[in-house]
Amino acid sequence: MTDDRQQEEAATGAWARIEAWLGRNAPRSYMLPPPAPEADILEVEQGLDLTMPPGLKAFYRLRNGTGHPADFGWTPEPGTGLPLQGRGTAWLLPRKHAIPPVRQLPYWTGGPHTVGMPADPAMRYLAFAATDRSCLYGLFTDCTPGPGYGRIGIFEEAGIPKLGVWPSFADYLIEVADALYENRGVEYADGHQDKKVPGLVDQALVWDRPTRPVDPDWTPFA
Repeated sequence: MTDDRQQEEAATGAWARIEAWLGRNAPRSYMLPPPAPEADILEVEQGLDLTMPPGLKAFYRLRNGTGHPADFGWTPEPGTGLPLQGRGTAWLLPRKHAIPPVRQLPYWTGGPHTVGMPADPAMRYLAFAATDRSCLYGLFTDCTPGPGYGRIGIFEEAGIPKLGVWPSFADYLIEVADALYENRGVEYADGHQDKKVPGLVDQALVWDRPTRPVDPDWTPFA
């Protein structure tokens, strides 16, 4: 089995665990879109001149983002069968990150594939998750061919992008799934564990700090 195939299967398996948890415990967050059209994935890759890592591409072949397109400011594409309005529940990943519809990736913040404005013209960074529509804080993956291909990093406004937070998108999803099932915050590659844990707000998954939650209606999952 090739490494690409292993990454695809690992990401698919981890996301299936996350969906199973949502279906049992957070039904409002379980309103997920259909798969992304293969033509849309290819269009984004060609437009940004990069190859999406296999784990992230496998996710998009399952779901075109973590929530309704309207949660990201988009109207659903005709033929998706989705209602016009979302529920604002797309931001279900740790630290309230969300993954948008694949066709929106090139348009966040004028093109977040330029996260960090790398001086090397061959470098390809693709921001795939953010904390809100502005895409000023979030996660990106290294799409530059070579030994670092597929690594996950974090970026923030006016900050230097930091790679190596997880080895791959599949590793990220596995850690998110493990944190959900173990009822804890996610653990980063450097050993740091996030203090924000899974909880519920009106039957939607929201990660927050148990001692001082941002949302007064937040309750820890038990």
